[in-house]
Amino acid sequence: MSHYVWFPKFNHIFTILSLTPTGTHTRFMLLHDSRSEDGIKSFFQEVHEIYIKIFLNPLYLPGSRITSSHFDTKIRALARKYL
Repeated sequence: MSHYVWFPKFNHIFTILSLTPTGTHTRFMLLHDSRSEDGIKSFFQEVHEIYIKIFLNPLYLPGSRITSSHFDTKIRALARKYL
């Protein structure tokens, strides 16, 4: 389930905050200008899959910050693809 909140920007273009919860009580937040619900849904699904792979890593401490540059690169690529 995703939640959307609209925030006005200073240049009168609206920014949307999308949130989606996970089974581990982690929430993914996305600030964007896109109104493509299918793209946003696909983005969150793939981000969740990447997150699960990290979460299942025995060296990952649940609740800790993800500092992997590989994770960052993948998320940015997904944003370009879907948003």
